[in-house]
Amino acid sequence: MSQRVWSKRLLITGAIVLGISIAVLASVWPSWVATLDPDENHLLKLEGGENDTVNLSTDSSYLMFRLDNGAHNCTIIEDGIGTEVTIGSPTILQSDREGVDGDWYYAVGAFIPDESGSHDIRNNGEDVLWIVDEMELANHSDSTYITGACLGIILGVCMLPIAFGLWMGAKRGASRTGLVMQTPGGEMIPISAADGAAQQRVPTTDEIWRSVHGGEIIDLTIHQQPIEQTPAPFADRPDRGGGVARVVDEIETVEETTTQDDDEGPDSEERSWKTWDEG
Repeated sequence: MSQRVWSKRLLITGAIVLGISIAVLASVWPSWVATLDPDENHLLKLEGGENDTVNLSTDSSYLMFRLDNGAHNCTIIEDGIGTEVTIGSPTILQSDREGVDGDWYYAVGAFIPDESGSHDIRNNGEDVLWIVDEMELANHSDSTYITGACLGIILGVCMLPIAFGLWMGAKRGASRTGLVMQTPGGEMIPISAADGAAQQRVPTTDEIWRSVHGGEIIDLTIHQQPIEQTPAPFADRPDRGGGVARVVDEIETVEETTTQDDDEGPDSEERSWKTWDEG
């Protein structure tokens, strides 16, 4: 399959994935914001000076929120053995949240209980304190849609430039090919030189048939045959090298032999005529 076909398919797939992901994210975002709102979704809400008892699990982590970005001033006592739970600072992923009404809820503490069971939580401050179960938030139905939509957006954004790069590469390759032929299956097969050189001859019928039905790439380059140079006409031509002296000697020998033959020629002719005439 040609590179251009793959680039088109990848481009269409990336656009579809990106569009669906954006649509899913837009549809679940309002309910997801309400899910993140500590005032709408919390394990425990304590006014200033109040305390309450809740069941906590070691398999989950808990966040504490306030409208004021200050110290939490909260104590958590495990009812069974009477030990106090250590409250730490939130991590980067445990960030502040914006509520449905536009108020910001600041993460002021995070903890994981040492033992599962009943715990007494007391808010020693004056402001309202919200405690949120992170595991319950992760298991919420909207969490799956949000995660899938975010991954789809990332995948779609990555696929689009890759498809564009493949399409540009196929376009440059097609411009170099110049001459292509379409197979019965619809695939475009180049019938130019394999090294991208310009066409210099017309393909034969057999070559075209093999290209269409056999997928063979036709080489239209005309291979130039080396041209032999005509030797120089003189005996002392530069291509003779060390044989110049030998050629000159041969010429002088031929000239001497010709001169001797010319000197002896008349007498021999006269003797031959007399022999013939005298019978």
